[in-house]
Amino acid sequence: MRETAIVALIVGAASFLTHVLIDPHLRKDAVAKSVKLTEHDGGTSRTIQVVFLLSWLLLFLTALPNQYQVGVVEPHLLFTAIGVVLMAGGFLIRAIAMRTLGEFFTRTLRIREGHRVVSEGIYRRIRHPGYLGTILFFVGSGIATANAITTLIILAAVLPSFVRRMAVEEQMLSDQLGEEYRAYQGKTWRLIPHVF
Repeated sequence: MRETAIVALIVGAASFLTHVLIDPHLRKDAVAKSVKLTEHDGGTSRTIQVVFLLSWLLLFLTALPNQYQVGVVEPHLLFTAIGVVLMAGGFLIRAIAMRTLGEFFTRTLRIREGHRVVSEGIYRRIRHPGYLGTILFFVGSGIATANAITTLIILAAVLPSFVRRMAVEEQMLSDQLGEEYRAYQGKTWRLIPHVF
C-alpha cells in the first residue's frame, strides 16, 4: 500500500477518534452534550452532523484514490505536515473556546438559564472561535491526506454549513439577549478579525 493511502487512513482515524473520544470530555454537563434539537436550531445541527459523518467517510475513502495517485498533491509529506498543524491548531482553538464558554458551549442551539454574552478571552475579538477551530480541523484533515479533491470537497461541505449555523445562532442570540448581543456583534468579527 502506498504511503499516501496509509496516511489517509491514519488521518481519517485521528480525525474521527479526536472528535468522538475527546470532545465529549470538554463539555460541561449533560445539557451541553445533548443532541436534542430546540426551536432555535433551524436544521443546522443535523446538517453539521451529516457533514461531519460524510467528511470522516471521505477521509477514510481517500486511501483508494491516494493508492492510485489520483488527486495527490506533491510534495505530499509537506501537505500532510501542514494539514496536521491545522488540525492541531483547530482542535486547540476549539478546546479554548469550549473552556471559555463553559456550559454555554452546547451541541445544539439553545439558551440556558443565566445565559449571557461571553466577551472575554478568545471571544474578545471573535464571536465563533469554536466554529473556526472546527473548520480548521476538518479542512486540515483534508489537507493532511495530501489529496486536493478530498480537501476541496470537505471545504465545500464544511464552510457553508457553518456559515449558515453562525447566521442562525446570531439571530437566536440577538432575539434572546437583545442589545447586549447586538453591541457585542458591533465590536467583534465572526471568524477572522478584519476579514469575516
